[in-house]
Amino acid sequence: MSSIIFKSQTLLSRTSQKLCFLVACLWQFSCGDIPLDQKVQKVQDGNESEVLASEGCRERKQIASPHPQVRFVDATAEAGIDFVHTSGMSGRKYAVETIGAGAAFFDYDRDGWMDLYIVNGGDLPGYVSADAPKNEFYRNEGGRFVEVGEARGVADTGYGMGVSAGDFDNDGDADLFVSNFGRNILYRNEGQAAGWRYRDITSGAGLGEDESWSTGSSFVDYDLDGDLDLYVANYLEFAFAEEDLGAAGGLQRPRRHLAPTEYPGRRDFLFRNDGAGRFVDVTAAAGLLNVECRELGAVFFDYDLDGDPDLFQGNDATPNFLFRNDSGHFVEVGLFAGVAYNEGGKPEGTMGVDVADFDGDGHLDLVMTNFQWESNTLYRNEGNGLFKDASMDAGIAATSLDRLAFGINFLDADLDGDQDLYVANGHIDEDIGRFDPQATYGQRDQLYLNDGQGRFADVSEAAGLDLTIDLVGRGSAVADYDNDGDADLLLVNTAQRAVLLRNETDGAGNWLALDLEGRVGNRDGYGARVVVQAGGRVLVAEKRSAASYLSQNDARVFFGLGSSELAERIEITWPSGIRQELLAVCGGQVLKVVEPMAGASHKTAIAAGRPNNSSSADNGDLARFWEEAPLVLPAKTQAALPPLVHPLAKLRIAAKESSGSVAAHMGLANALLRKRLYAEAELSYQRVLAIDGDFALAWVGLGRLYADQGDLDRAVEALDRAVALNATLAKPHYLLGNIRLRQQRLDSAVPLYERAIALQPNYLQAYFNLGGLHARQTDYGPATDVLRRGLEAMPHEVELMFQLARVYFAQARYAEALRQLVDVVSAEPARAEAHELIAQVYLAGEDAASAQEALRTGLSVDSTSAALQARLGILLLQEGEADEAISLLQRALVADPDRDEVYYSLGQALVRRGQETKGRKLLEYFSALQGEHQKILDYKTAVVLNPNDADAYYNLGAVYARIGRYRAASQAYQAALLIAPGHLNARNNLGNIYLRRREIGQAISAYRKVLELDPDYARAHHNLGNVYVIQGESALAIASFEKAVAADPQYRKARQMLAQLYRRQGRLAEAEVLEVTP
Repeated sequence: MSSIIFKSQTLLSRTSQKLCFLVACLWQFSCGDIPLDQKVQKVQDGNESEVLASEGCRERKQIASPHPQVRFVDATAEAGIDFVHTSGMSGRKYAVETIGAGAAFFDYDRDGWMDLYIVNGGDLPGYVSADAPKNEFYRNEGGRFVEVGEARGVADTGYGMGVSAGDFDNDGDADLFVSNFGRNILYRNEGQAAGWRYRDITSGAGLGEDESWSTGSSFVDYDLDGDLDLYVANYLEFAFAEEDLGAAGGLQRPRRHLAPTEYPGRRDFLFRNDGAGRFVDVTAAAGLLNVECRELGAVFFDYDLDGDPDLFQGNDATPNFLFRNDSGHFVEVGLFAGVAYNEGGKPEGTMGVDVADFDGDGHLDLVMTNFQWESNTLYRNEGNGLFKDASMDAGIAATSLDRLAFGINFLDADLDGDQDLYVANGHIDEDIGRFDPQATYGQRDQLYLNDGQGRFADVSEAAGLDLTIDLVGRGSAVADYDNDGDADLLLVNTAQRAVLLRNETDGAGNWLALDLEGRVGNRDGYGARVVVQAGGRVLVAEKRSAASYLSQNDARVFFGLGSSELAERIEITWPSGIRQELLAVCGGQVLKVVEPMAGASHKTAIAAGRPNNSSSADNGDLARFWEEAPLVLPAKTQAALPPLVHPLAKLRIAAKESSGSVAAHMGLANALLRKRLYAEAELSYQRVLAIDGDFALAWVGLGRLYADQGDLDRAVEALDRAVALNATLAKPHYLLGNIRLRQQRLDSAVPLYERAIALQPNYLQAYFNLGGLHARQTDYGPATDVLRRGLEAMPHEVELMFQLARVYFAQARYAEALRQLVDVVSAEPARAEAHELIAQVYLAGEDAASAQEALRTGLSVDSTSAALQARLGILLLQEGEADEAISLLQRALVADPDRDEVYYSLGQALVRRGQETKGRKLLEYFSALQGEHQKILDYKTAVVLNPNDADAYYNLGAVYARIGRYRAASQAYQAALLIAPGHLNARNNLGNIYLRRREIGQAISAYRKVLELDPDYARAHHNLGNVYVIQGESALAIASFEKAVAADPQYRKARQMLAQLYRRQGRLAEAEVLEVTP
């Protein structure tokens, strides 16, 4: 018989102990008086367990109020915590200074009180602290903390990020892992005999090689072998750059922190515990290797109830990942499960992550914080392997839109039995007010109370969180630090003091906590699932390591019982598969539960088979649609130019008859440029300059011409010359701004556009581009200023009104956005994008009915708008009207095949309908578009800036070809050739599209045209050789491959094909020569 002892510890004293009486008599529960030496035996799943009897539940801690008043107070100083975070911030805007740090609560000395480890940052170039920053470790002495970091050997001085605690060596005490910007640290707890000191064993444990930028971490028994493995998340490939610095060491020009996508992402690590004190990198073998995660939040939880821990990766400005654990090997399912992107099909800037059953359906849901103007996201676990974005329905979307959030914690603040939500907020730019007047650096945290039905209400002000209004929040950790049964919070604020919030809720419910200790599985019991039945409710939780943002919560598992005095039944499923059942467990205590040693029971696995109603014909139709979907460009690129005042023939005659006239040659040159006759246009501009070398407008024309041809260096040279000759011309400044924008030199573009506006106050396109440039960088203050100045100069310009409305919407200034949009629709009733934005304003205010009305109004005047169809379809899906939604989304897809959110929403809808194969195919197409989303956007933007940009069309074609959108690729290449007939790469790639589609004659024609223009173009020879191979023309194929190799002796593919053909002819010696790398 295995003996399981449940130790009950009161929480008001370190030393007082009492026993709680557990009795089960069939299904009748009683907590009356029973002699203390009586024992009750119970058999469950073949495991006989022994329980100490006790006095029962006669003494209740408190009586729950039906309307508890949740309140938190600052107990930092009273509790003895004196920690100030060091960010190293000096004004140089290094990305590392924005991240902040986390903290962990754990009981390192096994005295029943939660101790606290807080991670610090450090000095950076340009900043030196008076005292070297170090991490701090606080021993909890009955609710008051004493700093013991150096005494315990854990006062790390690296630039810290996160922390996780776990008993990796199963010796009964908590070890510690600290993630850093630089070398990470693994500390082993040497135990009571060594005075509870820690020892750095990083190198000996095999964890010292990666010294990049680690963020989140988690101890987890991923392979269920009984010991804790270690997962380490990494963020960016970052180095300190000095090129932005001026002579004084500061930035040359004020700017915001660069987006994380400006840096390459870093791979993550999964280390398997070999049981002998070392960790082995098994990331690739386990299926987790991902070279560009940009990961901050990571949490393991069993989302599919198959008994092993799955992994959710929260990535910054990059799609999130959900890895399903299949017996120790991970398979990425985030896209299909619905958690990779938000409901609109967009990746978000995920920071912190937490898990709980917020709606009481028995499935663990996901919540995460995001960047400002994105809103936080709550994904409801539907129990069939799928998640649904429930942020709007749950009431957390609109209230979080204007915050930049990091830490996030599920907790039962009022102990009523449902999961509430705490969010730690704070911006990353200390001077954000310079760029966005709506935003502040310090931001008040938020507390949301759950109404028991999965709907949250923001009670931050009433709960006393105004004390956080100036704090710049990062990590947050939950613990009952004072052992009074309710959830307290520790907040780590960047470059500020840490704050301990004590829960002083009046009228809170009863509670119960379980302190789990594994024996067959890992000693911490990480991964154990606990189901509590109390007062007619079923409460579910899992014990795990990581939580929130770079932090770890109190490892005891807490349950709010509301008005119930006891838990009628508790079932624990341990990671080993052993199940344990407890009956009639009294509230108001922490119960120590030790895993039985006897044989394990069966695991419960979900059987979520769904009918698959898709046919292969459906997928064939989808594949054809994808390949044949046309190129769709912004309307601004399709506007017709006004007709020439004089026909081109007349202009030619005028230039010939007036050979010394600047005006005649300029008129002809400009007309030729409009007709894209670049060689003749350049000659005409040169004739102007031969007459008058200082004629600035001729240099402007040459600058435009060279920019059209993609020769940006010559374009800049010509435009700079124009400015030097005539500084009062607005056009060259504007064109130079466009070039800098194309080159992604955004800071350089701003003064150029500003100068163009100063010289020509009614320069519409300059206002439009400059406002868009600021908005793209979320510099909404400057964007608003630019657009308002434009409207002062041009009060009736609808384009500026609409762009200003978009900026107002991005800032959550909904009333002002709506006023602008009313004016836009009044002036242009058929402007679909205005009706769509009106709907988004209503949705932000959670007025779905008005949003739907706005969308239907828009469709009544423009029934073909893909934007309106898509937005209404997504809204109807949320409202449960799937039939009409699917029809609208299908129409939107046909109208605009580049709307990635339509693929996402339609794919998710079909998966939920049981058309899994078709739905998954749409999600695959969505993923392909998302992978190239930024490039498509950039190249389309380039075309808007300059409709004669042949390289932009060529690059767009290359992207479409890469993802299999062959018709769109073909159209983009043809557009490039229309502008630049001599664009060899475009013509060659167009031939490749023809060849792929087996349009052999057109392919041959394309390759031959390339070779007419450049006989040494090796790829065209090679491609022509492939055509001849398909046709069975070996001699012609050999001749083409020989020309390819002659033109480029290093051309490996051509050498390989030629060698193969030589071998077929028995020319072995010649083949061997080709097969040797030159």
